[in-house]
Amino acid sequence: MEKVDFLIVGQGIAGSILAVKLMDAGYSIKIINEEKQEISSLKAGGIYNPITGRKMVKTWLADELFLNLESFYQELEIKLSARFIYPMPIYRMFGSYEEQNDWSIKISEPGYKQFVEEMKGKSIGLNGVKDEFGGLMLKKCGYVNVPDLLTACRNFFIHKGVYHSEVFEYNELTVGVGINYKNLKADKVIFCEGPEANKNPFWKDLPFRLVKGETLEIITELPEDMIVNKGVFILPKEGRYTVGATYDHNHLDHTPSEKGIKNLEERLRKIYGGEYQFVKAKAGVRPATFDRRPFIGFHREQPAVGVFNGFGSKGVSLIPYFAEQLVNYLRGDGDLMPEVDITRVTK
Repeated sequence: MEKVDFLIVGQGIAGSILAVKLMDAGYSIKIINEEKQEISSLKAGGIYNPITGRKMVKTWLADELFLNLESFYQELEIKLSARFIYPMPIYRMFGSYEEQNDWSIKISEPGYKQFVEEMKGKSIGLNGVKDEFGGLMLKKCGYVNVPDLLTACRNFFIHKGVYHSEVFEYNELTVGVGINYKNLKADKVIFCEGPEANKNPFWKDLPFRLVKGETLEIITELPEDMIVNKGVFILPKEGRYTVGATYDHNHLDHTPSEKGIKNLEERLRKIYGGEYQFVKAKAGVRPATFDRRPFIGFHREQPAVGVFNGFGSKGVSLIPYFAEQLVNYLRGDGDLMPEVDITRVTK
């Protein structure tokens, strides 16, 4: 019987990065992954952005998350001999002179200054972009091509002999001091299943708040080195542009809807008047949670069973930081942040 330190179930972006971090820390692992197209990571836009939302505030933990985010992915590119991170500014347009005035004050604050490249007091003249009040050119932004990242990770794991493509069978799992699964013994199993966690007998009762997100793929004439964003993002990717995204908690399927497409086109027209050609729409389900914080840690009654999930639409930014935190926790070098520790919902 093969023996490893950790069995990881799921090879989306959470499982992939956690696996890499564990291997870098010297642990032995085995990954079991069901290869299918309907996983949330494959549908992700992959944008990382320190200033988000209608009110344009720093995202949660921005100072910590973005300190080493790009360098992590760039070093991972070298390890995997692949390309998947594309740093580029985000141009976030103002909606009024009041918003412009507010930012003329806020831009000098230490907490925001590090994330703003430049404030534009008038239109920057992009063809079709509606920015009469100017906007912010944000830095420490860009996107990760998540499908390319996952492919590179999978090839790396296969080369290392730690990857198995199969459906995980919960009834084959025996939990005691450690775990046994078929011909494998491990100290712990960590489930990184994304939205599929609702089928997991150990974690099916976690208060996820899954959300369907839809995006459009279009062809148009815009810069290929900048993301445009106000209410909807326009992301240049491989010669085309991704427009997104919607948030639907009621229809959790992977099929683009007429309502979603119409919603995106209406929001796109509010910020962009240029001509474009519709190519296709995509839909996926994100593993969001009730409090918008990840679920990380180990089962109260079965401490050999772990979870690393619930990163939602900000997974590209959150996962490297919290994978490092979980590995340190497993080494006895620090605690899990209370906001993400699974004990907050399993007490």
